[in-house]
Amino acid sequence: MPKSVTKVKKGGIEFTSNVDQVNYTLHELSRAALRDVAKLLRNRVKAAAPKDTGNLRKNIGTWVRKGSDGEPYLQIGVYDSARAKKKGLKYAFYAHFLEFGTSRMPACNGGRGFLRATVLDNLGEIQKIEAKYLKSLDDQRALGLIDEEEEIADE
Repeated sequence: MPKSVTKVKKGGIEFTSNVDQVNYTLHELSRAALRDVAKLLRNRVKAAAPKDTGNLRKNIGTWVRKGSDGEPYLQIGVYDSARAKKKGLKYAFYAHFLEFGTSRMPACNGGRGFLRATVLDNLGEIQKIEAKYLKSLDDQRALGLIDEEEEIADE
């Protein structure tokens, strides 16, 4: 965590800046909000995924990662074959057929897929979660919402 305040004295005038703290808090609140969005979407995507054997649902995961610009972003999807194997799961190779369809079969969920449709159907909930975190930017509660651990959730 950066210093909360930077003070500079020049010509008898004291300048106080808390830009570093605000930038840090904004960044961490964004990550925390994405973690909550990930929980919501992971549960709803699993519920929307077609269930024949239940294998596809087990292969759905979310990841909050840091981009090349240092800003957090959310990924939600289906494990690749290496990750599925590492977790002891059967690889759900057919997930993209269900999401996008094939020349012989439309995408599931009336052609909408299970990932895209779930995200689009829950935009209001996503906005509420994001707003809850970002409105607390100037609030002391903001620090209580921040967890500095990296988030990779597979449950």
